Amino acid sequence: MLGWAACAVGAGVLGAHVAHAVFPVETAADAARALVWLSMAVPVVVAFWGSRPRGLLRFRSIDLVYGAVFGVVLRLTQGIVADLVEGGAAWPSTFSSDGGLPATFPLDALAGSLVAPALEEAFFRGVVLVGVFVVIRRRLGASTAGAAAIAFSTALFLLAHVLTAPRAMSDLVTLALLGVVAGAFVVGTGRIWPAVATHVVYNATGFALVAVGTLLA
Repeated sequence: MLGWAACAVGAGVLGAHVAHAVFPVETAADAARALVWLSMAVPVVVAFWGSRPRGLLRFRSIDLVYGAVFGVVLRLTQGIVADLVEGGAAWPSTFSSDGGLPATFPLDALAGSLVAPALEEAFFRGVVLVGVFVVIRRRLGASTAGAAAIAFSTALFLLAHVLTAPRAMSDLVTLALLGVVAGAFVVGTGRIWPAVATHVVYNATGFALVAVGTLLA
Protein backbone atom coordinates (compact mmCIF):
# COMPACT_ATOMS: atom_id res chain seq x y z
CA MET A 1 0.00 0.00 0.00
CA LEU A 2 2.84 2.39 0.79
CA GLY A 3 4.45 1.72 -2.58
CA TRP A 4 1.19 2.28 -4.43
CA ALA A 5 0.52 5.45 -2.46
CA ALA A 6 3.95 6.90 -3.30
CA CYS A 7 3.51 6.00 -6.98
CA ALA A 8 0.03 7.56 -7.00
CA VAL A 9 1.14 10.91 -5.62
CA GLY A 10 4.13 10.88 -7.97
CA ALA A 11 1.80 10.35 -10.89
CA GLY A 12 -0.40 13.17 -9.62
CA VAL A 13 2.53 15.59 -9.43
CA LEU A 14 3.66 14.59 -12.93
CA GLY A 15 0.11 15.00 -14.20
CA ALA A 16 -0.05 18.46 -12.67
CA HIS A 17 2.99 19.55 -14.67
CA VAL A 18 1.49 18.09 -17.83
CA ALA A 19 -1.77 19.94 -17.15
CA HIS A 20 0.06 23.26 -16.96
CA ALA A 21 1.63 22.55 -20.34
CA VAL A 22 -1.49 21.22 -22.08
CA PHE A 23 -4.48 23.08 -20.67
CA PRO A 24 -5.26 26.77 -21.31
CA VAL A 25 -3.96 29.20 -18.70
CA GLU A 26 -7.47 29.81 -17.40
CA THR A 27 -8.05 26.15 -16.47
CA ALA A 28 -4.52 24.75 -16.04
CA ALA A 29 -4.29 25.44 -12.30
CA ASP A 30 -7.65 23.85 -11.56
CA ALA A 31 -6.85 20.80 -13.71
CA ALA A 32 -3.47 20.36 -12.01
CA ARG A 33 -5.02 20.63 -8.56
CA ALA A 34 -7.72 18.11 -9.47
CA LEU A 35 -5.12 15.60 -10.65
CA VAL A 36 -3.06 15.94 -7.48
CA TRP A 37 -6.14 15.59 -5.28
CA LEU A 38 -7.30 12.55 -7.23
CA SER A 39 -3.88 10.92 -6.86
CA MET A 40 -4.23 11.20 -3.08
CA ALA A 41 -7.94 10.44 -2.83
CA VAL A 42 -7.72 7.03 -4.51
CA PRO A 43 -5.11 5.57 -2.08
CA VAL A 44 -7.03 7.05 0.85
CA VAL A 45 -10.29 5.39 -0.19
CA VAL A 46 -8.57 2.06 -0.85
CA ALA A 47 -6.64 2.11 2.42
CA PHE A 48 -9.55 3.24 4.58
CA TRP A 49 -11.88 0.74 2.92
CA GLY A 50 -9.49 -2.12 3.66
CA SER A 51 -8.49 -1.25 7.22
CA ARG A 52 -7.57 1.64 9.45
CA PRO A 53 -6.39 1.92 13.06
CA ARG A 54 -9.19 1.91 15.58
CA GLY A 55 -9.87 5.42 16.78
CA LEU A 56 -8.09 7.19 13.90
CA LEU A 57 -11.28 9.01 12.88
CA ARG A 58 -12.54 9.58 16.42
CA PHE A 59 -13.14 13.26 17.13
CA ARG A 60 -12.65 15.14 20.40
CA SER A 61 -13.47 18.82 20.99
CA ILE A 62 -9.90 19.40 22.20
CA ASP A 63 -8.78 18.69 18.63
CA LEU A 64 -10.17 22.08 17.61
CA VAL A 65 -8.13 23.77 20.34
CA TYR A 66 -4.98 21.99 19.19
CA GLY A 67 -5.66 23.12 15.65
CA ALA A 68 -6.31 26.76 16.53
CA VAL A 69 -3.22 27.09 18.70
CA PHE A 70 -0.70 25.22 16.56
CA GLY A 71 -2.10 26.48 13.26
CA VAL A 72 -1.67 30.11 14.33
CA VAL A 73 1.76 29.42 15.84
CA LEU A 74 2.94 27.84 12.60
CA ARG A 75 1.64 30.78 10.57
CA LEU A 76 3.46 33.21 12.88
CA THR A 77 6.56 31.05 12.54
CA GLN A 78 6.34 31.32 8.76
CA GLY A 79 6.37 35.11 9.04
CA ILE A 80 9.30 35.10 11.45
CA VAL A 81 11.34 32.77 9.23
CA ALA A 82 10.54 34.89 6.17
CA ASP A 83 11.75 37.96 8.01
CA LEU A 84 15.00 36.30 9.11
CA VAL A 85 15.88 34.30 6.01
CA GLU A 86 14.41 36.34 3.17
CA GLY A 87 15.18 39.80 4.51
CA GLY A 88 11.68 40.91 5.35
CA ALA A 89 8.25 39.34 5.32
CA ALA A 90 6.29 41.15 2.61
CA TRP A 91 2.55 41.23 3.05
CA PRO A 92 1.18 38.52 0.73
CA SER A 93 -1.26 39.44 -2.02
CA THR A 94 -2.79 38.06 -5.20
CA PHE A 95 -3.24 39.52 -8.68
CA SER A 96 -5.88 42.22 -8.79
CA SER A 97 -6.81 44.49 -11.67
CA ASP A 98 -9.25 46.69 -9.76
CA GLY A 99 -7.99 46.59 -6.20
CA GLY A 100 -10.43 43.86 -5.19
CA LEU A 101 -10.13 40.14 -4.84
CA PRO A 102 -10.51 37.93 -7.94
CA ALA A 103 -13.95 36.40 -8.42
CA THR A 104 -12.52 32.92 -7.92
CA PHE A 105 -10.75 33.76 -4.66
CA PRO A 106 -13.56 32.70 -2.27
CA LEU A 107 -13.82 29.27 -3.92
CA ASP A 108 -10.04 28.87 -4.02
CA ALA A 109 -9.81 29.85 -0.36
CA LEU A 110 -12.54 27.42 0.62
CA ALA A 111 -10.96 24.56 -1.29
CA GLY A 112 -7.47 25.39 -0.04
CA SER A 113 -8.57 25.82 3.56
CA LEU A 114 -10.85 22.78 3.91
CA VAL A 115 -10.54 20.26 1.09
CA ALA A 116 -6.78 20.34 0.65
CA PRO A 117 -5.88 19.97 4.36
CA ALA A 118 -8.38 17.15 4.93
CA LEU A 119 -7.22 15.24 1.86
CA GLU A 120 -3.52 15.79 2.47
CA GLU A 121 -3.75 14.74 6.10
CA ALA A 122 -5.79 11.66 5.18
CA PHE A 123 -3.09 10.70 2.67
CA PHE A 124 0.19 11.70 4.33
CA ARG A 125 -0.82 10.91 7.91
CA GLY A 126 -3.76 8.51 7.57
CA VAL A 127 -2.12 6.32 4.91
CA VAL A 128 1.63 6.98 4.73
CA LEU A 129 2.40 7.62 8.40
CA VAL A 130 0.15 4.85 9.66
CA GLY A 131 1.55 2.42 7.10
CA VAL A 132 5.18 3.13 8.05
CA PHE A 133 4.34 2.98 11.74
CA VAL A 134 2.65 -0.43 11.46
CA VAL A 135 5.50 -1.92 9.42
CA ILE A 136 8.33 -0.69 11.65
CA ARG A 137 6.62 -1.24 15.00
CA ARG A 138 6.64 -4.99 14.49
CA ARG A 139 10.43 -5.03 14.38
CA LEU A 140 11.72 -2.00 16.27
CA GLY A 141 8.98 -0.98 18.69
CA ALA A 142 6.52 1.88 18.94
CA SER A 143 8.97 4.72 19.75
CA THR A 144 11.25 4.08 16.79
CA ALA A 145 8.27 3.44 14.55
CA GLY A 146 6.67 6.73 15.56
CA ALA A 147 9.81 8.76 14.87
CA ALA A 148 10.41 7.03 11.54
CA ALA A 149 6.78 7.41 10.47
CA ILE A 150 6.77 11.12 11.28
CA ALA A 151 10.05 11.67 9.43
CA PHE A 152 9.02 9.69 6.34
CA SER A 153 5.55 11.19 6.01
CA THR A 154 6.94 14.70 6.52
CA ALA A 155 9.63 14.15 3.87
CA LEU A 156 7.08 12.91 1.34
CA PHE A 157 4.70 15.75 2.27
CA LEU A 158 7.44 18.31 1.71
CA LEU A 159 8.65 16.69 -1.52
CA ALA A 160 5.15 16.68 -2.99
CA HIS A 161 4.78 20.41 -2.32
CA VAL A 162 8.22 21.22 -3.71
CA LEU A 163 7.58 19.31 -6.93
CA THR A 164 4.14 20.84 -7.38
CA ALA A 165 5.20 24.50 -7.26
CA PRO A 166 8.23 26.66 -6.37
CA ARG A 167 8.41 27.48 -2.68
CA ALA A 168 10.17 30.17 -0.66
CA MET A 169 12.53 29.02 2.07
CA SER A 170 10.12 30.19 4.78
CA ASP A 171 7.37 28.07 3.24
CA LEU A 172 9.61 25.00 3.12
CA VAL A 173 10.62 25.38 6.76
CA THR A 174 7.05 25.86 7.92
CA LEU A 175 5.71 23.01 5.78
CA ALA A 176 8.31 20.74 7.35
CA LEU A 177 7.25 21.90 10.81
CA LEU A 178 3.60 21.39 9.87
CA GLY A 179 4.39 17.83 8.81
CA VAL A 180 6.19 17.12 12.07
CA VAL A 181 3.43 18.65 14.22
CA ALA A 182 0.67 16.84 12.32
CA GLY A 183 2.55 13.55 12.50
CA ALA A 184 3.21 13.97 16.21
CA PHE A 185 -0.49 14.56 16.81
CA VAL A 186 -1.47 11.37 15.00
CA VAL A 187 1.18 9.27 16.71
CA GLY A 188 0.55 10.83 20.12
CA THR A 189 -3.25 10.86 20.14
CA GLY A 190 -4.09 8.09 17.68
CA ARG A 191 -6.51 10.54 16.02
CA ILE A 192 -6.19 12.37 12.73
CA TRP A 193 -8.42 15.37 13.53
CA PRO A 194 -5.83 17.41 15.50
CA ALA A 195 -3.59 17.23 12.42
CA VAL A 196 -6.45 18.19 10.10
CA ALA A 197 -7.50 21.10 12.32
CA THR A 198 -3.93 22.42 12.51
CA HIS A 199 -3.56 22.20 8.75
CA VAL A 200 -6.92 23.91 8.18
CA VAL A 201 -6.05 26.84 10.45
CA TYR A 202 -2.59 27.18 8.92
CA ASN A 203 -3.96 27.32 5.37
CA ALA A 204 -6.95 29.51 6.28
CA THR A 205 -4.77 32.13 7.96
CA GLY A 206 -2.61 32.19 4.84
CA PHE A 207 -5.60 32.95 2.64
CA ALA A 208 -6.77 35.56 5.14
CA LEU A 209 -3.41 37.33 4.94
CA VAL A 210 -3.54 37.26 1.14
CA ALA A 211 -7.05 38.76 1.18
CA VAL A 212 -6.05 41.56 3.54
CA GLY A 213 -2.81 42.23 1.68
CA THR A 214 -4.61 42.46 -1.66
CA LEU A 215 -7.31 44.78 -0.37
CA LEU A 216 -4.76 47.06 1.31
CA ALA A 217 -2.38 47.14 -1.65
